[in-house]
Amino acid sequence: MRSHRFQAFVLLIVGYEWLISGLYKVLAHNFAQELAGQLEAAERGLPYAFYAALLSHVFVPHAQLFAWLVIVGEWTSGVLLLAMGAIAWFRPLSPVQRAITAVTLAVASFMVLNFFFFQGGSYFIDPSDPYDEGIPVDFVLFWIQIGLMIALLRKKSSDEVIQPSLSSVDTSERFHRTHGGMSK
Repeated sequence: MRSHRFQAFVLLIVGYEWLISGLYKVLAHNFAQELAGQLEAAERGLPYAFYAALLSHVFVPHAQLFAWLVIVGEWTSGVLLLAMGAIAWFRPLSPVQRAITAVTLAVASFMVLNFFFFQGGSYFIDPSDPYDEGIPVDFVLFWIQIGLMIALLRKKSSDEVIQPSLSSVDTSERFHRTHGGMSK
């Protein structure tokens, strides 16, 4: 399997996750109205004090705005990642497409890290809750997206087709330059 196909496969999975997550919120019809209550409930007992303060001072007072940002962000991330995954399945992404995908992954990583903190997820051993999963899915998704983003940004242009440039140097002179001046 070529590397662009592996990246395409992961982009398709991650894009599907974001699209479905956004669609759940749209189809629920009450996500925007109930978000403030969910955020208020979450700030009590949250293990991350900095995030509890952020919830109470920023997110709760503007819950309606953030609800719509979440819906639009998840749905848009899903559509863009699915589109780029479909393109990448057939050929490597162009530099512009890689940049769009990297920005989308950055936004999605920001959202999923917020969900991780909002849920009070543990990224290490938490003996207070033996029924909790070992590593929260949001934390894993964050690192998958960061890894994809770094891979896309570091990708060399060697995957792209390089067209030979036509120069004013004729073929025999080019042959002599590349073969040390030797001729038959």
